[in-house]
Amino acid sequence: MRQVWITGPGAVEVREVPEPEPADGEVLVRTAYAGICGSDLHTLHRGHPWLPYPIAPGHEASGVAGGERVYVRPAVACGDCFYCGRGRPNLCARLIGVGSHRPGAFAGAFTVPAAALAPVPAGVSLAAAAMIEPLATAVHATTVAGGLGGATVAVLGGGTIGQCVLLAALAAGAARVVVTDPVAAKRDLAVELGAAAALEPTAEDGIAAALDGRPDVVFDCVASRGSLGSALRLAMRGGAVVVVGVGHGPLDLTVETIQDHEIRLAGSAMYVPDDFTAAERLVAAGTPVHRLVTAVRPLDEAAGALRAAATGTEIKIHLAGPAADAGGTR
Repeated sequence: MRQVWITGPGAVEVREVPEPEPADGEVLVRTAYAGICGSDLHTLHRGHPWLPYPIAPGHEASGVAGGERVYVRPAVACGDCFYCGRGRPNLCARLIGVGSHRPGAFAGAFTVPAAALAPVPAGVSLAAAAMIEPLATAVHATTVAGGLGGATVAVLGGGTIGQCVLLAALAAGAARVVVTDPVAAKRDLAVELGAAAALEPTAEDGIAAALDGRPDVVFDCVASRGSLGSALRLAMRGGAVVVVGVGHGPLDLTVETIQDHEIRLAGSAMYVPDDFTAAERLVAAGTPVHRLVTAVRPLDEAAGALRAAATGTEIKIHLAGPAADAGGTR
């Protein structure tokens, strides 16, 4: 079978390898769809924050296992560390990641612990099921933010996670959501999905105008030095900033900005099981995550697909595996 490896900065190989054999407690999954995530691009460009090269990626995935349609919950917690014991398995001290610690779904097939799989909800396509994981990330971010009922929200970044946060915030009862992104097509999609407005990232005054004031909550789905500065300015005087994007390096913060204006600044790390349950319900109810998939490429074209994803013009690129035509309706 074919298996994709990131072997160094900018280096992608598609290898011919034997199909893996599941160990005790593991399941063999034949890949249907595997999404290219921002974290995969970070691995390609800078390396993985936890692990050395080479890495066989692919954690946003659906497939078929033992004749059943499944999707991947890729972060496998130990269940007994300090954090797991406090209901925070996303912070598990011994976390194992599919597509990072162990080979992932950018392959014809892959093996995972049984705990990393969940059944695809009835009536949901395998392509949509591969979007449950990024939607769960967004659901977790809205939970970190607290109650959004009636809130005004700004989402910085209109990529996959930003669009998912838009959908999750609206589902959580946000009154109005504004999305910013430099790419016009992403702004257009955000409006089609329910944003009150979609603006250039530099249009901070436009955000306040569209929301009739500063946002109650700002979700930073970019996590750059510039985007966090913008988020803090937008949230001044009692607002909240939730950092969702995968960034790196130091950021410019002043204590008085946080303290004097009583800004709540929080990080959002992945998800917990309840977030997947909520994301499943949203997808099964018709939340249009399929609209975020802007291209589907075969596994053989993984290197080109990763390059295309890095340009920022696409939202979600799926790599299609041998089980891609296994059915579903949405």
